[in-house]
Amino acid sequence: MVIFRVILILLAFAVVLVLALTNMQSGRIAVEVQVFNKTYYDVPVAFVMLYSFAFGALCVGIFTLVSEIQLRSRLYRQKRAQDALMDELRALRNAPLEGEYPPKPAPERPESANGGI
Repeated sequence: MVIFRVILILLAFAVVLVLALTNMQSGRIAVEVQVFNKTYYDVPVAFVMLYSFAFGALCVGIFTLVSEIQLRSRLYRQKRAQDALMDELRALRNAPLEGEYPPKPAPERPESANGGI
């Protein structure tokens, strides 16, 4: 549910950003953008701002996804440990009140001890 809320908020910000950038009253300002070894000329500032926002949202989404996966795996491991402890507790509740737990099997008597009958 939290991820859905974050995606919805990011989508709302993107819509507001697009509307704000397309409705700017000032003239179009073009800039030169250099990405790694490639240079783009006459790129509107609105597109630079929009792509920067989208890249930032993508990075946040990736980090959130990784964090969510780590939390879910930790929760799964803790649930398995809790189930193992609950099984042990149930076994101890059902244990006999006297004697050892777990009870040792009775030793078998050899055939020669009872007279070979």
